[in-house]
Amino acid sequence: MSFPPWWAGALAIAAIPIASWLLLGQVLAVSGRVTRLVDWARRPPPPAEPPPSDEALLAELAALTAEEFGLDPATLDPIPLPPAPIAPAPATGIPSRHLAFFGGLAIGGAALAAATGRFHPALAIAGTGFSRLAGPGLPGQVALLVAGGFLVGLGTRMSGGCTSGHGLCGVSRLQPGSLVSTASFLGAAVAASLAMELVR
Repeated sequence: MSFPPWWAGALAIAAIPIASWLLLGQVLAVSGRVTRLVDWARRPPPPAEPPPSDEALLAELAALTAEEFGLDPATLDPIPLPPAPIAPAPATGIPSRHLAFFGGLAIGGAALAAATGRFHPALAIAGTGFSRLAGPGLPGQVALLVAGGFLVGLGTRMSGGCTSGHGLCGVSRLQPGSLVSTASFLGAAVAASLAMELVR
């Protein structure tokens, strides 16, 4: 199976997030979509009864005031309402575009693996280096993946984006923070890889 030259792949990968930003106004990254799904799942449930309107609260206040001072409520001037701020609409329903994004990643990866004859689902990672580090058993591999996922998530939140957000979307738009972040995590990955080779 032949592949295009590296520079053609690099241009294609850079063109996708740029097109997403220009056409949709959205950054095509992973961590931001995970955050939005988590925020959607953690949103508070709607109240059992809708809160009273401002008009009803002011009418109740006028009635209590009239009762306290012995006045006729009909003779009181209505209290003017301040202009209501425009509040963002509450998020309702499952954010389908984020689920479609992750579904596309899974389906695309599975389709490519099937097309190249490498589609062999298993509850373990077959890499020799990973198996040597985590052990052959599933519990050790799961524990290592959970610990690694936690560290990746922590670093993602601290740096304001993940490898795809900074390395693809940010670098393709020449964002200074993304250039620094990408240089940092690529440098750390190279150093960690060399350290693992030395201790092997």
